[in-house]
Amino acid sequence: RYGNWDTIHGWGVHHYSWNVSGGRTSDWNDGKGDAVDFDKEQCYELLNAAAGLEGQLEKHWTIMGEFDKDHRVKIAVDEWGSWHRSGTELKPEHILGQQNTMRDALVAAISLDIFNRNADKVFMANIAQLVNCLQSLFLADGDKFLLTPTYHVFDMFTPHQGAKSVRTEFRSPDVSYERNGKPASLKGLSGSASASGKRLTLTVSNPDLKNSRETEIKIRGAKINSATATVLSSGDVHDHNTFEAPDAVRPKAASVRVAGGSAVFTFPPASVTSVRIDLA
Repeated sequence: RYGNWDTIHGWGVHHYSWNVSGGRTSDWNDGKGDAVDFDKEQCYELLNAAAGLEGQLEKHWTIMGEFDKDHRVKIAVDEWGSWHRSGTELKPEHILGQQNTMRDALVAAISLDIFNRNADKVFMANIAQLVNCLQSLFLADGDKFLLTPTYHVFDMFTPHQGAKSVRTEFRSPDVSYERNGKPASLKGLSGSASASGKRLTLTVSNPDLKNSRETEIKIRGAKINSATATVLSSGDVHDHNTFEAPDAVRPKAASVRVAGGSAVFTFPPASVTSVRIDLA
């Protein structure tokens, strides 16, 4: 036993997704890219960085267990999200301000699903900034105000609050792309689920910029009675909300086909989906 772990409630961890250089540099400034003007490689690099959070949590958890074998101390991810280079802030005085695209919505969803899948380890997770800062939920200037794509992800994930995390398994092709002239890949569909009574919430990210994924949803030990979906997607992963077009990226309702106790849904390219399932 090392130190007095009884006085520690949580172990703080920060994880930002920022290096989109494809391995060309690890410099904190040079590795960042623009919040809106990015190519396919930079998009997938940012999403891969977000997905890497899960491995970091597992490593921290393993090391913590060497000193706290009962795992009384949990992890607090008290800062996370996208961190782009400056240039898209609303005003120069917004030192860390940045625009927020559908790519950032995917970063948010991938991260929140990781927290939900690791509910035994993570007792708290906070996106650090709400307004006019890194991956903010809101942008404001005087009497002008808008909701970012990241806000919509948070809103879609609210049914997970107070529910019980349910183990999920995904089988989906990886996404292939070119990283600094060499083949690279990103995990395909990913997500998490939680249950509250006979209602189950399934949240899913499809990071593939080109391909939709028709998917069968099955629940072991239960049958699906009905299901509805809310989908956040746009025609272009660069899309974002502005004061002139505040609803350019917003969620929409979608139908889910249910038959024989399971469900089938097609997850659009570069999308975040919340599926509400009522169990029989």
